[in-house]
Amino acid sequence: MDDAGYRVARAKAARGVKGARLQFREPELATLADAVPRGPDWVHEVKFDGYRTLAILDAGKVTMYSRSGLDWTAKYADIAHRLKSLKVDNAILDGEIVVLNEHGASSFSRLKAELTAGRSDELQYYVFDLLVVNGEDLTGQTLLSRKARLEQLLAGTDFHNHVIYSEHFTENASFLPHLCSLDMEGIISKRFDSTYRGGRGKTWLKIKCHKRQEFVIVGFTESSHAGRGFRSLLLGYYDAGTLRFAGKVGTGFNEEGLQHIRGRLDKLTVVPKPFKTLPPDVGRGVWVEPALVCEVEFTEWTPEGRLRHPSFQGLREDKAPETVGRDESLPVQSAVKAAKAEVTADTQAVTTGRHPAAPLKSTDRILVGGIGVSHPDRIVFPDLGITKLELVRFYDSVADRILPHVANRPLSLVRVPDNIDGQQFFQRHLPERGGLSHVKVVEVPVKARTEDYMQIEDARGLLSLVQWGGIEFHPWGSRAEAPTLPDRLIFDLDPDPEAPWKNVTDGAAEVRDRMQEFGLTSFLKTTGGKGLHVVVPIEPKYGWPAIKGFTRAVAESMARDSPTRFIANMSKAKRKGRIFIDYLRNDLTSTAASAFSMRARPGAGVSTPLFWRELTPKLSPADYTMKTLPKRLKSQKTDPWADFFEVRQGIEASILSALKIDPQ
Repeated sequence: MDDAGYRVARAKAARGVKGARLQFREPELATLADAVPRGPDWVHEVKFDGYRTLAILDAGKVTMYSRSGLDWTAKYADIAHRLKSLKVDNAILDGEIVVLNEHGASSFSRLKAELTAGRSDELQYYVFDLLVVNGEDLTGQTLLSRKARLEQLLAGTDFHNHVIYSEHFTENASFLPHLCSLDMEGIISKRFDSTYRGGRGKTWLKIKCHKRQEFVIVGFTESSHAGRGFRSLLLGYYDAGTLRFAGKVGTGFNEEGLQHIRGRLDKLTVVPKPFKTLPPDVGRGVWVEPALVCEVEFTEWTPEGRLRHPSFQGLREDKAPETVGRDESLPVQSAVKAAKAEVTADTQAVTTGRHPAAPLKSTDRILVGGIGVSHPDRIVFPDLGITKLELVRFYDSVADRILPHVANRPLSLVRVPDNIDGQQFFQRHLPERGGLSHVKVVEVPVKARTEDYMQIEDARGLLSLVQWGGIEFHPWGSRAEAPTLPDRLIFDLDPDPEAPWKNVTDGAAEVRDRMQEFGLTSFLKTTGGKGLHVVVPIEPKYGWPAIKGFTRAVAESMARDSPTRFIANMSKAKRKGRIFIDYLRNDLTSTAASAFSMRARPGAGVSTPLFWRELTPKLSPADYTMKTLPKRLKSQKTDPWADFFEVRQGIEASILSALKIDPQ
């Protein structure tokens, strides 16, 4: 048996009969600070201008992931091949893939050129952290302990200067000016005693030589020169979920880059102008869906919130558009104080065998339903003090109830990486097929293409998504094996704030009665917000266009019969004082919050199944929350939706014909 075969055999033996494989983990991210922190508590590393990369070595296989969990092993084939010679059973390395310029500084533009050309032999992997080695999880150990283990691990293999240990320094007075003079990107400063925490914290700080960050490409302006591709890119960023205009960039491109980017832009959907007002120098822009991210260097922000002297650096393939916000540097004094608070006295917390009464620490990883929960003490709902651990335990307690509604269906999430007062993302796709344990991928035909959606089958998949930051579960109204044939339809009664609550309850009752007229049994639930859902199970016989047409006809009929109470138009301007009978949930790729799904809103509301007899003016959706639902479920002798999956019913073809709806 050769050395590689021996390592595979050892790795299999180390994993035992369960055959557990190492999985992608969320990397630790640095917070932007306005100066380098001083003092003996901090060590400093060069900030590289490349792609953040986690390398997972397991069973003789090397997989290299981007910071968002994309499998980029093929892009980094040469580095992956070299890492196979590392004498280790399994490991997770954290570092940066770079290409150096003639001055020895990392160059993002050169890295992009190498990858675009399909080359990887010029790449270098600077490794600065070690999360796992030979089955041992090191994330609870101090930074310097992890780096010592990393340096020792890499020293035993000659990588011919392609895999390099990233050294750290303890003196900092002249580091930043010196690095900036060499055209480096900046410094990463780290608390020497910090543990490894996924996500953005204050124990890692980044201090940049130049103002530079990612922006979402929201459009472009046409060039007057034939064949140039475009004149400039129009840029934006997200601010609490709202897209803001950041200006335009028209320099930093070469001819090849112009044509490549134009080709990418032409594949995007053209959309209406996403901003109400724009400066006059923008001109006539072509606006596209915000799907591409680029990196731009600039001198400063103008008082109007525009970039001054921007220069294009390259497309960023490793960052999702919805995660791109405006970089704001934190005063170093505040950052140092926050970092000290994050560092715990016990830097090697062990959750196995942990006494139940022991105080919970951020370094603990608590096991719930077979899934390890990181940062269990993080507050997810600030208004109620609900922690991430409590959230996961809630979903574990209702897993048997929610799974019939979300399992084996294309699934979308509302993800909250920090807390509900911060950024929220509507996540339709996984970052990478193998990026989450117990979560699978289902291929769904969407228009002229096929897209990959999430799919879970059991409680471990459910809890894996909650551990990943998922709070709201939005399943399709069809099953994974037949995504174009819905097996349920839904009416979402969405009230304007000025609408009387009685009109909402009357509207739900009217939908029920109209369904009965068509021979259909319906079920009632709260939305988890301020409205109500009426859900109708049906046989998967017709496609989405027919079901959408049917629900639209019902909604428009209600609006015609009671125009002062109901509206079938989603325009908020026209909705004042009325209830929007939202039928738009009944379409390909459209979703609604599942029964027993929490909502990422203050109050921690839960979409709760109700008996029809509970539909009275005294009904208050605010009473159905994560805090109150366990008591309700415990006291219930019968399930209001007990017959939901037993109902066998469908819309008669003659009804669709009468409504002039094509059943195909």
